[in-house]
Amino acid sequence: MTTIHGFLFDLHGVIADSWQYHLKSWQTVAQELAVPWTAALATRLPGMSRADSLTTILASVGRENDLTPAQFQAMTDHENDLYRQYVAAMTPANRLPGVTAFLTELQQADYPVALASASTNAAAEIERLGLTAVFDKIVPAASLAASKPAPDVYLAAADLLHLAPSACVAFEDTVTGVQAATAAGCITIGINANPLEPVAAMLPGTHALSLATVRRVLAPQVVLAERP
Repeated sequence: MTTIHGFLFDLHGVIADSWQYHLKSWQTVAQELAVPWTAALATRLPGMSRADSLTTILASVGRENDLTPAQFQAMTDHENDLYRQYVAAMTPANRLPGVTAFLTELQQADYPVALASASTNAAAEIERLGLTAVFDKIVPAASLAASKPAPDVYLAAADLLHLAPSACVAFEDTVTGVQAATAAGCITIGINANPLEPVAAMLPGTHALSLATVRRVLAPQVVLAERP
C-alpha cells in the first residue's frame, strides 16, 4: 500500500490554460520562419521545452538544421518575449475550473505542494495568478539538465518537499508530462478528456479535482496520509 504525503502540479493545462499563449507565440514564430502551422504541431508542442518546441516546428518541414546556434537561441528568446506579453495580462481569472477550491482544500488539510513546470516563466505566471502564497516551492526550470519527458523536474519537485517521488501525486495533462512524472516514480493522475498513458488514474478535467476524488480514483492501492 502506497501512502501519499504531497502533491506536485504541472502549470500549463493543470493550473491555468496558459499553453494557449505558448501556441499563439509559436504560431507567430512558425509564420516568421515560413513553416506551415498545423493541427499536428498544436497537438505535439504542449509539454515540450522551448528548444524542443522550435526543433519540432523546424523538423515538421525537414529544416531542423537550418538555423545556426545563435539564430536558434534568438528565435527561442523571441518566442519567450512574445509569451511574456501574454503572461503580463494574466489574472486569477485565468485559473482553470476547480483549481482554486482544490488548492484551498489541500492547504486546509496541510498537504505540501510544489510546482513542477518546465517553464522558466513559472514564477511570474504563479504571481499573476495570485498563487504565490500557495506555491512557495517552484522548481527552477533553468537548472534542469533535461526537460520533460525526462523525470528531472518531478525529481526536483519531490526533493523540494523532502519526499520520495513515490510519496507524491503528480497532476499532468500531456503525454510528455505524464511520461516525466511516471519516470520519476510519482503516482500520476492524468487530466485530459482523452486517455493518457501511463497513469494511475484519469480525470476528465480540472473541474473534477478534489481530495475525495483523488482518494476514490487511487483506491485501494494508494491512500492519502492523515494530516494532523
